Amino acid sequence: MNDELPMPASTGSVISSLRAELGATQTQVAQKARIDQSRVSRIEKGEVAVAADVKRVLEALVSLGSSAAGRYLEFVKREWTQIERPAFWNPQIVALEMAENTLSEIKTFLAETDTPWPLKRQIERHSGAIQSAAAYLQSTNHQIAFIGDIGVGKSTALSFLFDLLVPSTPDGRRLERVVLETGSGRTTICEVHIRRGPEFGVSIQPYTDSDLRALVGDFCASLWLRVGKKAEDGGEVAHASEEIGRAIRNMANLTVKKERTPENKTIRRDTAFELAQTCSSEDELRAKVLDRMRLDERTRREAWFDLSSGKNPMKWMGDMFRAVNNGRMPDVPLPRSIDLLVPEFGKDAGALEISVIDTKGVDDLAVREDLDRRLRDSRTAVVLCSRFNDAPNTTVQNLLQHMKTTFGEQMDTGKVSILTLPRAGEAMSVKDDSGDPPTDDADGYEMKRGQIERTLGASEHNLVGAPIRFFNVESDEPSAIRRMIFEQVAQMRNAYSERISDLCAAAEDLIKNYETQAVNATIEEVAAQLALFLKGNRTLKTREQHAYVEATNTVESVRYASTLWAATRRNGMWAGLNLPHLIGTGAAQDALLRSRDFFTRLSGFLNTLKANPELSLAHRTIEQIERSAQQLRTAFADAVSTAGIEVYREPLTQANTLWSNCANEWGGGAGFNYRVSSHLKRWFDEQTELKDKLEKLTLKIWEEKVVGPLARLTNESAAETPESQTARVLPFPAKRPA
Repeated sequence: MNDELPMPASTGSVISSLRAELGATQTQVAQKARIDQSRVSRIEKGEVAVAADVKRVLEALVSLGSSAAGRYLEFVKREWTQIERPAFWNPQIVALEMAENTLSEIKTFLAETDTPWPLKRQIERHSGAIQSAAAYLQSTNHQIAFIGDIGVGKSTALSFLFDLLVPSTPDGRRLERVVLETGSGRTTICEVHIRRGPEFGVSIQPYTDSDLRALVGDFCASLWLRVGKKAEDGGEVAHASEEIGRAIRNMANLTVKKERTPENKTIRRDTAFELAQTCSSEDELRAKVLDRMRLDERTRREAWFDLSSGKNPMKWMGDMFRAVNNGRMPDVPLPRSIDLLVPEFGKDAGALEISVIDTKGVDDLAVREDLDRRLRDSRTAVVLCSRFNDAPNTTVQNLLQHMKTTFGEQMDTGKVSILTLPRAGEAMSVKDDSGDPPTDDADGYEMKRGQIERTLGASEHNLVGAPIRFFNVESDEPSAIRRMIFEQVAQMRNAYSERISDLCAAAEDLIKNYETQAVNATIEEVAAQLALFLKGNRTLKTREQHAYVEATNTVESVRYASTLWAATRRNGMWAGLNLPHLIGTGAAQDALLRSRDFFTRLSGFLNTLKANPELSLAHRTIEQIERSAQQLRTAFADAVSTAGIEVYREPLTQANTLWSNCANEWGGGAGFNYRVSSHLKRWFDEQTELKDKLEKLTLKIWEEKVVGPLARLTNESAAETPESQTARVLPFPAKRPA
């Protein structure tokens, strides 16, 4: 580091942390650095960034015994020219330094070496892959999403795991300390994000005006159906989401009121129903409800804790959250998501910026669009929550199967874990195969773990692999479980570190040996063998199932008819049941089924090549192809999923007659979901043009995402394409003239 080199913006905070870690005062550091104490203070605040002074402070910290200060001194000396300078505390700093070194080496090699263009393209492709993996690691932001059935206890567990608790009182129950609103279920109106903030605060993202009016429309439609309901109509009851309905009632002051009769009996008056009875039409009812909600006055989006109030900040946050969650704040709109900001939140995760997501409980369908976003996101670790006695429950099994059959996700990558939530006495009620009880809770957990693994292993898709953890909020220590959950994120990040290591080694080998005839000869032989393999295995298998089968099957399996009723009112685009999303899921499942045999044969072919001693010099090349195979398959399934959604979305959601016919089936007694499914099946069967369009797109995507990238490894004269640039595979050099 020379004295003129500008310091990273974070230098002040790093120095402050290094000094605090050492236990030294600013005065001690200033004396050692031979500068004024106020200068040290201003450096730590980021007000001064003179390199000479910063260097003296760092050297003073080293003299006082801080080895980390010495490492930071070396860190700031280094110029980062290929990738953006990472944070000093980044857990994968070694991998990022490796990426910087290799990218610099690649740049020098390409600038100074008379490189044939095929080899140049190979190196450039490696460079792009390294940069992509490095970009993932440079960010330290990650999410941990808790997913589980309504009433399973995930919000309570989350609160205890991450210390979202109000102070205990001598007569208070332990479970009443949680900041998040809990109960028997249907309590949380939307996703809740807990993240680090400058102070305690609550922030919301509201529904758009059109979405809000649609939700109010659902609420009013369910009331209007009750107004016209006759005794002989049967037991079907249409209603909007219970959580949304409760908030709308509070916002419009249309709650159910308890009253005492002269006979001293308690009766309940539904003021919303009474309002509906005074209206001449559903439109009039909707207009009156919207007017009572005073939407133009609901402009507040955030609230911050007042330190001078004398209140406990966690108690304030819990009260504020409940008020917002239930629509009891007169100036706050209906929230689509709620953020809780807590100073120092996630500090146990070290340098990682962790936010935790409490998803809406699974009420009916596990394969929801909002949950899929969490399952697909490479920066989100997922914790599937289940009650102890029924673990792994149906939702957990369905989601694990969905991840495997729709995304091709493996269960042991750190992406997902299972959190089983026992209550008092449940662990001791487990019996082993001989009928003997456990010796203690830990023994009961291990017995239950074996039962869970046997259940998952018996699945058609073998769902074993995700770590299984147990947490009794009333008795178990949360820190160990919290640490294990953070390790999920570390495992996800380490996979990218390993990818960088492999790619850097492959690129460096190529640079080092690019003139070695023996290496080129073996790589050329692998290319020739791969060309033969593709010649006999290029064609994608015929369709296993139509993309829309997943949608119609889901409609038939809907547990609550009101879920489907709400979807028919939105032309199949309701948050709890999104038909185009389910079509995309079905398209991805079909893509994975159709490609399974190809990738199985490819794996066998590559194993045969690795077993050939004459190709030992090309082992790294073969391994790179092997590692890319799953990525190619996943990319294919993802692209087909998107194609399925886009092919069907507009025609399906604009089929107004179809949806009118479906909605009119309400009130016809039991079997509403089967009647709706029958309408949908007829419509889908008639859409020959859409089926053909999706099939053509699927075959085109197969060529672009799988066959094309592999074929280009055998023919370096092929033109470069975006697909080939994203294939993280070591390509082959062109054959040299004889």
